[in-house]
Order: sequence, then structure tokens, then C-alpha cells
Amino acid sequence: MASPPPTCHCGGVPVPRGRYGMTRARVQPLGTDDPRQLGPYRLIGRLGAGGMGRVYLARAAGDNRLVAVKTPLAEGDISATDRRRFAREVTVARRVDSAYTARVLAADPDAEQPWMASEYIAAPSLAELVRAEGKVPASAVRWVAAGTAEALVTLHDAGIVHRDVKPQNILLPLGGPRLIDFGISHAADLTRTSLTLGTIAFTSPEQARGEPSTEASDVYSLGATLFHLAVGRPPYPHDDDTLRLLVKVQRAELDLSGLPKALAPLVSPCLALDPGARPEPRDVLTEFTTALAGLPASSSGARWLPPKWTALIEEYARQGRTLGRGAPTSGPEDLTVNQRTGPVPGPGPTQVYTQVPDGTDPAQAAREEWERKAREAHEREAEEARAREAREARRRREEELRRRAQAEAEAKARKEAEAKARKEAEARAARAAEEARKRQKPPAGPDRAKATGNPSNGPRPATSSTGGTGGGTPSPTATDSGGKAFGTVLAFLAVAFVVFVWQPWESDTPTGGTGPSSSYSATPTPTPTPTPTPEPEDLAFAAVDQGDCLTVYDDGYDKWSTQLPQVVECGTPTAYTRVYAKYTGAVDSDSCDKDIDLDYWLHRSDTEADVLLCLERKFTVGQCFPAQVKADGSASADLMEIWRCGAEKVPQGNNEVMQITGFLKPGQDCGEGYWNWKVDGGDTVLCSRGT
Repeated sequence: MASPPPTCHCGGVPVPRGRYGMTRARVQPLGTDDPRQLGPYRLIGRLGAGGMGRVYLARAAGDNRLVAVKTPLAEGDISATDRRRFAREVTVARRVDSAYTARVLAADPDAEQPWMASEYIAAPSLAELVRAEGKVPASAVRWVAAGTAEALVTLHDAGIVHRDVKPQNILLPLGGPRLIDFGISHAADLTRTSLTLGTIAFTSPEQARGEPSTEASDVYSLGATLFHLAVGRPPYPHDDDTLRLLVKVQRAELDLSGLPKALAPLVSPCLALDPGARPEPRDVLTEFTTALAGLPASSSGARWLPPKWTALIEEYARQGRTLGRGAPTSGPEDLTVNQRTGPVPGPGPTQVYTQVPDGTDPAQAAREEWERKAREAHEREAEEARAREAREARRRREEELRRRAQAEAEAKARKEAEAKARKEAEARAARAAEEARKRQKPPAGPDRAKATGNPSNGPRPATSSTGGTGGGTPSPTATDSGGKAFGTVLAFLAVAFVVFVWQPWESDTPTGGTGPSSSYSATPTPTPTPTPTPEPEDLAFAAVDQGDCLTVYDDGYDKWSTQLPQVVECGTPTAYTRVYAKYTGAVDSDSCDKDIDLDYWLHRSDTEADVLLCLERKFTVGQCFPAQVKADGSASADLMEIWRCGAEKVPQGNNEVMQITGFLKPGQDCGEGYWNWKVDGGDTVLCSRGT
């Protein structure tokens, strides 16, 4: 039994495939409701139907030239509104004259059945190429982008906004891309029941919201189309529900994973949510043509496209030539079509006739020539792949070296900061000890017991486990009876000294003189208080200065994420907070301001001065935080907290994970579906959305 033909699962529906992986959708035969003649053109078959009209393959009277004839799609009589819309499209199409767009041959919008004939091109659309043969490398994307951007520049210079740029509306012969179906109001399409996922996925956010389309709308759709070529899917998270996808498009909730880094600087700006932030069409053209500079010059897609794409495009062209010779439109070699009206490229270069030796089959020679070209193309592609792999390996090595150098630099900076903190702490301790020694005075007489207490302005003594003062110093809380007994003993010793030793009545030196006896002092030399060793916590907090950035943040449970402050460069991704003020000594938290993006970190020390750090949050687009969204749509949050964006759970008191999307000036609004937060004392509006 013969095996069944291979199939392509496009949107979950198996579609039979033929040679070169080409889908076998044929030129459909005319139906009973289809006309047989429109103007001077005899209709051959139906190419397709869209939300705004039906397109036929036709042949001009008297020759075999193929044309594509479009007529409004309507049941019964055509309304005046449909006639006006179709006449407007004919007017717009006639204003365009470019090698990258369609050219109108003839039209009669006032006929009983209005029609418009355009030059026909036998080529697949970008949508069919990606579906049948997969994505393409960055160089091929740039080549397609340059031609499409040039078509948009031509349209915009004529005052025309396309409004429907998507892979289905870009045909790709080897001569370059052709942009078709321009001038259709996409806002009107959105009101029709024929709205499809394929249309929404390439629509700009402002169009999806029903707002007027501009040139920037075409640039957004171009960026989405180029992303589709490079990655093989639209730039949105997968969703097969039309309304949910429409909401994502309105908010530009993009999923750009898989986009090659070489294309990111060219494609990502086109997909900006704000139309004003997108590049101008002419700038887009300059960007892509500049990116192609330095590469081998060639205007043919055979140089830029992978062999599978080239083979499918050549198969379309061959079948188009077969139809042009008047061959039947049914059979296994029918032309694959899923496009609307399209232009015909200029004539190709004249082919040199090569005489085939006797006995040689021309078909065999043609196949061998095609196979040779395919092998050469495959070899070029393999060489380019090897070059890309080598560049990627080199990039990874350079990235690893850069990462190691950065880690070593950070480690060195930490060591230097710790050494600096230790030296500063030791210097402060030495100064404090010196000041304590200067303040201490030798007590005399019965006041000695009081002098052993701790001065109010001196360093705090370490508390012993028994409740007394450290260092073995007697407690100043001795009883009164003990003090009296000690005084009695001193008095007795003083009398005995005067009577038996000094005997001033026998001295030749007058009382109060400066003789040898007067140099004696009964005051003992005080013992210096030992200097305590600073703790690591004291050193770490002492090393922090005003203006430093730290890695610390609120972990969501009213605790700091680290036990000790770690200083980093303010431009690094881990710089979550900044010290806008620092206080030492007798401090309390009231010295710092309190707000959703402000907080404090107080360090109490047993041996050193207390340290108070006043912190402000440093925000970065892409970071997330927990929040409480209320039933009325308002929300509250502590913006000093940071939370994992993909987390399924949030701290108690919260019900949503918010992601930072951007910043605006005071008075501006982040838009529908976003939350506004006033930060920096009200000087900045932070925008966020739920994940």
C-alpha cells in the first residue's frame, strides 16, 4: 500500500503537502455565484476572498496575460457604502507607482459589478513561506525588510497609510518583496465578524484600540512581520482566543524570546507601545540597508534566502508560467495561492540559449543545473552556519572573560571597602579612647568612689553578666554604711601620717612650701579603660557613606534581604536602594522620611556609635513587587519590596505581582490596564501592570 503524502499541521488542521514542502491549495474553480467576465477580463478561477472583497485569476481578452481582478464582496446588491469604499481603494491604488507595490491596470468602480485589475505575480506570501519552510536567518530578514520598508516609504510619501501590513500581504518573488492590498481601513476590519488571529497578531496597539492609524502603525506591523520571519511566530504569548489576544495587542504585551541579538536593535524599536517612540519609515529603511552594507551585493533573493525558500518561490514562478501559456488550471501541478491582488516584477535578465548536445534530455539538463545550484546554495548556507557558530562561540568566550573580570573587580572592591571600613573603625576607636583618657581626672579624698562611675559623655562600659560594670571596677552603688566606714579609715590614716611621719612642726620649711615633702601626692594614677574591638557589623555600617547604593531591599516580610549592607556601583542591576542620608550617634528612625519608596535601616551597637541609613528605592524596568489590588481597581503596595515576577504566591496582604513597565512625567497617565505610582517625591510616575 502506498504511504500517505506528508502533511503540514497549520493551525492544527492537516494540510497535504507536495514537492518542496509546498502546500497544495489550488486555484479554486468558479462557483455558481461567481461572474464569468469582469470588464474585458475572462475569469479563470478564484484566488481567494477577504473581509473586503473577492479576488479572481483572469486573462485579458486577446492575449494570455494573467491578471488579478478584485471585486467587492457582497451578498445581493452592492450597497452605496461598499461602492464608495471600493472606489476609494481604486483611487488610492492608482496613486502608487513603485517596484515594491502593485500597479493597477484598469478599473471600473461604477460598473454594475465594480472591479479592479492589477498585474498578477506568481509568488508565495511570507506567511506561506514561514508555514511551509520555517524561519530564515538574520541576513534574509534584513533583505526582506529593506524592500518592504522601501514600499512603505513610497506609500507614505504619497500620503497613504497601508493599515494592514502582515505576512499574508507581502508576496516574495526572487526579485524582491511586493506589498499588496494597501489602503484598506483596518479599523473597519476590526468591526467585522471575519476578524482572525492572523490579522490581530500584526496589528498596532492603537489600531487594536480603535484609534486612528498613522505611519507609525505601519512601522509597528512591519516589526511584527519581521519578528515572524526570524522566529517563526508572532511577537505575542500564544493564545488561541481572539479577544484575549486583542487585549494583549492593545497593551503591547510582547514575548520577544527567540529574537536573534543581531536583529534586536532593528526590530525592537519598531514594536514600541508609544507610536512616538517608533522610528520613521525612512529611518527603518536606512537601518536595514546599512546593516546589509559590506555584504556581497546582489538584488536577487537567491543570494539571501535559504534553499528551501528559493525552491518554493521558483516552483510558484514555474507554475505561473504554465498558467500563462494557457495550460489547464487543474491537476497536480496547480499554482499555490493564498494572496490577494499583487504586482508583477519587471522582466528578468535575458537567458542565454545553450545548445544541448544531441542525445541529451533538456529536462534532465535543467534538473542537473537546478541540483547544482541547490548544492551551491546549501554549501553557502552551511558555511554561513559555521561562521555564525564560530562568532557565537567567540561571543560566549568574551562574555565569560568579561563576567570573570567583573566578578574579580567586585571582589577587589569589596575587600578594599572592608579594609577601609576596618581602618576607619580603628581610627575612630583610637580617637575615642584618647578623648576618654583626656576627660578622666584623678579623684581625691572621699570622692574617689564616685569617680569610678561611667561619665555621661564617655564610652558606654560593657555590661557584665552579673549586672555590674565591666573591667573589675567597683560599682558606684555601694551602701552608705560602707562609705562611712571607708571615710573613717581614711581619717585615721591621715592623722597617723601627720603625727608620726610628716611632723610639720619640726620642718624648716614653712607650711605650704615647695620642699621635698610637698611633692608627695596621695592621689593614685587611674588605670586606662581598655578599648573594645569593633564588631564586623559596626565596621560594615561605618563603611557606608551618603550617596552609596546597596543591594538590600524589603523581602516582603518586613525584613531586609541581607544582614549587612553591601555597597555596589549605582549603575549595576543589583543596586536596589540608595543612601540619601546617614546619621550616627544618638539617632532614631524619625530622622528619615517615610513613603512607599523610602525606608530606613537602624543599627544599634554596644561599643560604637549607632548608625541610621535613610534609603530610597532605585527602580528598573522589568522588576516586580507584590501589591494589593482592590475591588474598585485601585492598588496599594510597599515599593521597597521586590518579588519574583513568575511567582505564584505573594506575601500575606497582597494578591497580585506587579511588573515595572516604564516611567512618565507628573500628570501623564500610564494607560488602561496599568497602575500609576507617584515616586521620587511626586516628580516621577511609575507604570506597572499585573503579571
